[in-house]
Amino acid sequence: LATEPGVRVRLTVEPAELADADLVVLPGTKSTVDDLGWLRRSGLADVIWAHVKTGKPLLGICGGFQMLATAIHDEVESRRGTVAGLGLLPIEVAFAPRKTVARSVGTAFGSVPVSGYEIHHGYVSVRPPDLAPLIVYPDGTPEGAALGNVFGTHWHGAFESDEFRRAFLTEAARLAGRRGFVVAPDTRFAQARMRLLDLLGDLVEEHLDTEALWRLIESGPPPGLPVIPP
Repeated sequence: LATEPGVRVRLTVEPAELADADLVVLPGTKSTVDDLGWLRRSGLADVIWAHVKTGKPLLGICGGFQMLATAIHDEVESRRGTVAGLGLLPIEVAFAPRKTVARSVGTAFGSVPVSGYEIHHGYVSVRPPDLAPLIVYPDGTPEGAALGNVFGTHWHGAFESDEFRRAFLTEAARLAGRRGFVVAPDTRFAQARMRLLDLLGDLVEEHLDTEALWRLIESGPPPGLPVIPP
């Protein structure tokens, strides 16, 4: 998202900083139930509810998506049993002992191609048949949810897909009332990432002793040097 001109991304744990946000994103977590409790204790849950009630968009990713459910049944991660979710999507989430790990492809917003990766124990165990998905797998299986201004997906990395990112930002801007915002048509995330990697490589070459690094890689540390064993 931060690669897009006109988009400012802020990471925050302060409820007051969400007051003027156009889009709120709940990111992934390895501790969905515990972090949901922290969300409530910190006051962020109340502010998120207020944000949604204004009609502005909310997106949950993986664990953040699971938090949006009406109920979470967890005997795997937290082993807390059934706990109430934020209730912003009419789904229930359960946790399987076996983790889903996959690279996935699909379409969104009709025919927009999107790809991402999955790494999660949680899955949607109950969903209304009329609940629209955010993404659809090639075989037609629904993924995630889109209900008014509330969105969710288990996929990480979906915003690396340029067309999907543009489509989502266009819809988010509409819901947030940003009528003057037009997403840039030529931003390429893969190219921006390669530029950063090239810059990192140049900085390493300029400021580090790369020959010494190669010796460590090829021969290991010299005798007497403290090491952290695997």
